[in-house]
Amino acid sequence: MPTDQLNGAPDLKHTSNIGRLDDVDIHDWYRFVYAYSDRLVTGLADEFGIGEDDLVVDPFNGTGTTTLTAKKLGIDSIGTDTSPASVLSARCKTNWDVDLDAFRERRSELLRTIRPVFDEISSQGNTTLDSFGESGGTDVDLSTYDFSEPEKTPKGWLSEKPLQKMTVLKYHVEELPDDDVTDLFELAMIAVLPEDVGNVRFGPEATRDRTQEGDTDVFRFFKNKLADIEADLERVQAAVESGEIEPGDTEILRADARQLADVLRDESELLNADAHDGEVDYVITSPPYPAEHDYTRNQRLELIWLDAADDNEDLQRIKKANIRSHTKNIYVADDEGEQVDIRANDRVDAIVSEMETILEEEDISHGFGKYYPRVITEYFAGMQHHFEQVYDVLAPGGKAAYVVGDSGSYWQVEVETAEILAELAENRVGFEAPEIRLWRNMAATTADYDDVEENILVLTKPDE
Repeated sequence: MPTDQLNGAPDLKHTSNIGRLDDVDIHDWYRFVYAYSDRLVTGLADEFGIGEDDLVVDPFNGTGTTTLTAKKLGIDSIGTDTSPASVLSARCKTNWDVDLDAFRERRSELLRTIRPVFDEISSQGNTTLDSFGESGGTDVDLSTYDFSEPEKTPKGWLSEKPLQKMTVLKYHVEELPDDDVTDLFELAMIAVLPEDVGNVRFGPEATRDRTQEGDTDVFRFFKNKLADIEADLERVQAAVESGEIEPGDTEILRADARQLADVLRDESELLNADAHDGEVDYVITSPPYPAEHDYTRNQRLELIWLDAADDNEDLQRIKKANIRSHTKNIYVADDEGEQVDIRANDRVDAIVSEMETILEEEDISHGFGKYYPRVITEYFAGMQHHFEQVYDVLAPGGKAAYVVGDSGSYWQVEVETAEILAELAENRVGFEAPEIRLWRNMAATTADYDDVEENILVLTKPDE
């Protein structure tokens, strides 16, 4: 397939379907810095001939691009992820049956409740000017709220008044009924946190942005996000009701990708439905690759506001459920590399040996550098375990497409991720004739290394 088709060329047979919802920017309800375009999914769906009788799975679903796009195309899909923030996002984006009357009523009450409190917070220390309007004389008792900064908040990521406003918002959202309407309020809350409210920038790692420090209009950001969600739901519900689109069924689960088949068989109603009979037809996904991208850090504020990262134990539980792709999720007990004797693969062994030589020659015994060789062994061993699980649940003749990037993050040692994964999938797991296609070049995360390739690795399970 030509690269331009994968990047969103217009001559896709599924375009007419998805075009009916071109004005529905559901993807924008919550974005993640490493997300890929929905056009990649439509392009692969066209090439593979994925239809309404098929089941697509994304084992690294992130914020839900694959599952949302599949739903729009009328294709059943399952998405799994380890991050509670990503799971919430994907569930909200693919649940189009929300009662909008209940949404509007609850939103009005919530906004009426938080507005005077936000005004009071903004006016503290300023007796002559209220930054965001008059509170209408409403008495506000700020002692109701615990404004202490959560333990795992990175230093400087939230200024004092925005922190207080987000605390108030969280307090009142948690008082709402536990249902799919409130899920949308939770999603809107975490969506505005990183860049609209917080002092955070992504390049691609999340870091403190000192240019944004100070008070900010949290009320406006939150209100506007809810308005966007409402407008999108109105349009998509109208499109479904009119028959312009017949959405696929979707299921979102929290799962370690190295246990994919086991979790799906135990927990997935969609997989085990008569229509799919326990088999997945296609996988479309983008797993992590060896680089210093700590996904829990890039979603840190969101995880905190969902009570999923109260302390180190919470964060470790999330990190340990992920493929080992960076030094901050390597643990003493990790031994997947030894379990599968991953260094028996010549490419992996050559990379690890080069890194071990650097460690010895440079006498590196401290810092994250000492973990670089283990990242390589644990990453590829973890991906081998993942491939084994995919092979187990994939239908004969089924295809799995992986968007993966090469890496030069560790002392500029070249890691040709797609080629190594192709070898492991074919030689150790049983996939046939792996195909690697250049998708795009992307800027390296180190200034001393040239741009790196991001490829699409296509695996096929042999017909029985």
